[in-house]
Formats: sequence, structure tokens, C-alpha cells
Amino acid sequence: MNAIAIKPKTVELVPARTAQLNEITWRTSDDAFARKLQVIVNNATAFTIAGADYDALGQWTDETIQGLILARYGLELATP
Repeated sequence: MNAIAIKPKTVELVPARTAQLNEITWRTSDDAFARKLQVIVNNATAFTIAGADYDALGQWTDETIQGLILARYGLELATP
């Protein structure tokens, strides 16, 4: 079968994947020269903070990253 030209369009090829999270772990990859911070959560998903958002982080800590993850995924800390 030969390729058939179409008008470009973004389509969902794979349905959204979901997972139940009971705890979070993360690791970061910081590229200060490119002003980009990648946060890998539970070795399953990742998000990137770049440009002006990266600059706004300033000197980030584990608590900063934890807050970003909680906000990004709408999570709440469990009560002891």
C-alpha cells in the first residue's frame, strides 16, 4: 500500500493510560544551560518545566518538586 496524502491533523493514537498511585517517587534531570528541568514520576510519567517557568523556580528543593507533582496531577498528601 502506498502512502496517501492527507491534511495534517493531530489525532489520539493510543487511549489515555491511567494508574492508581498510592505513593510518589521522583527523579529529576536538570539542564541549567537549556533552562529545562525534567521530573520523572514513579518511573512511569514525566513532565518538563522550561524557559520562564524554569527561571521562576529559582533554587528548588525536594519540597518544591513534591509540590509541583501534587499540583500537576491533582494529588493530596495522605494523613498519617
